[in-house]
Amino acid sequence: MVLFLIGYGIYSHNQKIIAPLLQSSITDIRKETSFLIDENSKYSVDWVTKNIHFFKAAPDNQVPFTLSNDSYWVLVTLTNTSNVNRSVTLFTDNFILTSFNVFKVDENLTESLAPIYQLNNDNILLSFYPNVAISLEAKQQAKYLFQLKSDAAPKIPVLLVETKAFERLTTLTIVLSTVFVAVVVLMTLYNLIIYFAVQDKVYLFYIGYLISALIVLASINGFGRYIFPFEIHQWFNEYTLIFHYSLVIFLILFTVYFLQYNGQQSWLFKLSITICGLTTAIALCSLFFDHVLQAKIFFSLQPLFYLLCIVLVVKRVKTDFAWARYYILSWIPLLIGAAIQPLSLMNIITNNFYTRNAFLFAVIIELILMAFALAERMRRNEKERLQTIRYHNASGLPRKSNLETTVTELIRNGNNDISVVVIKPEHIERIALYIDDKTNTELFKNLSNKLSSLYAYNDAVIAITDNHEKLCFINNHCLAFILNNELSHQPIEHLVKSTQDVISDNFRINDLQIPLSGVIGITHYPKHGKYPHELINNALLSLNIAEKSSKKWAYFHDDSLRKESDTMKMAVELKQALEQNKLALYHQPQIDLKTLRVCSSECLIRWSNTQGEFIPPTVFIPLAEDIGLINSITLWVIKTALKQQKHLIDEYGYNHMVSINISGKDIAREHFFLDVISIIEASEIPADKIIFELTESASFSSNKQTIELIEKLRDIGITISIDDFGTGYSSMSQINTLSFQELKVDRQFVENIDADPKRKVITKATVEMAKGLGLEVVAEGINSKEDENILRGFGCDIGQGYYYAKPMAFNDYIDWLNRLDHGRIVDGLTGEFIPAETTVPNNEKR
Repeated sequence: MVLFLIGYGIYSHNQKIIAPLLQSSITDIRKETSFLIDENSKYSVDWVTKNIHFFKAAPDNQVPFTLSNDSYWVLVTLTNTSNVNRSVTLFTDNFILTSFNVFKVDENLTESLAPIYQLNNDNILLSFYPNVAISLEAKQQAKYLFQLKSDAAPKIPVLLVETKAFERLTTLTIVLSTVFVAVVVLMTLYNLIIYFAVQDKVYLFYIGYLISALIVLASINGFGRYIFPFEIHQWFNEYTLIFHYSLVIFLILFTVYFLQYNGQQSWLFKLSITICGLTTAIALCSLFFDHVLQAKIFFSLQPLFYLLCIVLVVKRVKTDFAWARYYILSWIPLLIGAAIQPLSLMNIITNNFYTRNAFLFAVIIELILMAFALAERMRRNEKERLQTIRYHNASGLPRKSNLETTVTELIRNGNNDISVVVIKPEHIERIALYIDDKTNTELFKNLSNKLSSLYAYNDAVIAITDNHEKLCFINNHCLAFILNNELSHQPIEHLVKSTQDVISDNFRINDLQIPLSGVIGITHYPKHGKYPHELINNALLSLNIAEKSSKKWAYFHDDSLRKESDTMKMAVELKQALEQNKLALYHQPQIDLKTLRVCSSECLIRWSNTQGEFIPPTVFIPLAEDIGLINSITLWVIKTALKQQKHLIDEYGYNHMVSINISGKDIAREHFFLDVISIIEASEIPADKIIFELTESASFSSNKQTIELIEKLRDIGITISIDDFGTGYSSMSQINTLSFQELKVDRQFVENIDADPKRKVITKATVEMAKGLGLEVVAEGINSKEDENILRGFGCDIGQGYYYAKPMAFNDYIDWLNRLDHGRIVDGLTGEFIPAETTVPNNEKR
């Protein structure tokens, strides 16, 4: 619509005003033109008037102006063939002039000619179109000599119109220029405000393009004379090509950032930035050349600039045209105008009102289309922002916010019988350890598609997005939907069963069918929560109940909330205990089975909460891992153990080793090695007196970085031990992969070994295998003299268990050591026998 109005306006002006002004001659006034090229501007007006015979006749408006340092002398002879006096105007529409002097030639002239017109710096209207008004009497002839020169635009046509028409042309040109200036100023201010609001560089580049276009057109079309002081306008004219360069630089930058190549950092982006830098350098270097050479360089490079922008646009069109359509359309008038006006100024095509204002028309239309393009881009960015808020980037599945919004609307509309249903594929947390994020995402996309088909025609399952999607993706391992119980025509058990069947049929990872179902938790409004986040959180909590149920689904009940509340309270207390140094370190001695001397002690962490209740490590260690405290706790254990070891050495002379448990999460941390080095240096304990018992060794064997870290720990002297060999992640394959020096046989193979032949065979084979590999062997769980004798007979090096001593607080451990016979276990100091079934569980040892 806007383009139509602009086109219609130009057509109307053409019919009423412009067309009559473009006539090259007036029917009753004959105009004859001849010219003389003044190389290097060496001729004086006196010499020229005396050598008129050197002038060459030329058809009207066809003087061969070229881009050079030459001046042109044009002799115009006007003959009034009518019987009435006529008022006419001779003018030129080249606004970048160095010289425009007009002399009236008298055949009887005896004195030097004085100019009847020169460029006027005071009268804006007179200097806007350099001109001379002429009154021709009936049947009379007059001759006028023009001295013309331009350092930038070579074409300097001398045009003839009626005086009244010239006045209308001047007014029209000023109005057109004023409209352009107003558009540029308004757009500059508007985009400056937007830039400060959104901090997007594309708006700065657009502003730079606007200002550059204003200065270039102010020089080419002459209206700079009435918007800038004359000295500034002349300065712009002097360096007009610099602003031509800035125009294309800002155009390239705008194109790159508008089409968002900057975010991709592609080769086209780097090429564009490089070209902008080179163009800037060329522009600055061209200041040392004359204007003619400057113009030739720029106009030879100009097609390359436009070609680059076209390539950028075309490449984007292939991927995403819709949002950039206005910007692509804006190139059509720009390319047409950018081609026509220079061709007109270079005297290659006919000069008229349209051609000499082609670039101005083109830029006005382009600016309007670019404004539309920016608005479309902003709309698209806002849509993408909302898309990011509402949908996960990787999966494209709706986020939890869609479900919360829909629940809010349902409650506001009086729906009091709705349920929130959360679905979790069975054992997904464990399975997620073995797959990457992409595979996990594909799994949930597939499940969502299959479940969406199940719910597609079930009106009781409420759509949560404008695209009628019914499922959302939450917590990276759950799907959820809303059930309107008033619309449901089947018991919820049937819907749950159907859901679980779909999951069982489609629980696939890398084409592997997983024979598992789905765990489902359900909350009901308003019984289980009055707000969306309460309903969702409580549904997630009910998954814990569902996992323990044979049906694998459950409603939420308050016990889950209390348990969760207790867990959060425990987390707070654990963090405070760590910060306030209220954790305790217990020692369980390790005995050399050959000498019965204490050779080491294993450090085990213990914690009693503020109520004095003992919290088992099996409870608070997983909690510490969940809330991110495990690394801090491990460093505390290392620091405390080495501090206590230093006390044993300095005060009592006990120089045995200290064994500390380290998990996979500890050793995988980036700065773990540096932290260990720092603690060891501060403690002054030799590294060769430290043993690290590594658990979860399966997480090490496939990780090059952690394997290298284990080797670095060994290189500084720390003994590396495989903990609980034969159970969990520890296996025979790890011995061949990792740099261990010690193997620790798990207590379940050691306790009461004499009564179980299978244990005896397994343990004997393990010890012999380890000894064959040159490893030191530790057996934990020795609870009797018989256990000790059997392990010694197998060749086991070190024993640990309740037969010698239970884990003790540090002061108790010192007292126990002081009762030894020179560090040797004697019969009176052995521990009390404890049957295997009453010993501390293996997973509480930490």
